[in-house]
Amino acid sequence: MKLRRAVTALCLVGAAGVVPLVTATAAQANASTCVNYIGNHHYLVGPKVKAACSHKALDFEVTKVANPNCVNGLEQIHVKPEDAVAACVRA
Repeated sequence: MKLRRAVTALCLVGAAGVVPLVTATAAQANASTCVNYIGNHHYLVGPKVKAACSHKALDFEVTKVANPNCVNGLEQIHVKPEDAVAACVRA
C-alpha cells in the first residue's frame, strides 16, 4: 500500500513538471509559425515582428481568428493587411 502511494505521488509530481513544458512548447511553435510566415513572404523579421506574433490567435473551436493586436502590430511595420491576417491566424 505504501509503495502504491509513493508511485502515485511520483507520477503526479512528474506530470506537474511535464505539463507546463509541453504547453509552453506548443505556444512557442505557434508564434514561430507566424514569424516564419512573415519571413517567407520577404519581410525582414526583427523584434517588432516577434512581439506582434506573440499575440495568440483567437480560437473559437470551429475556426481561428487573427488577434487584432497581432494584425495591428504587423501593419504598423508596413506588412500588407492580407499577409498580417494570414500570419496572425497561425499565431
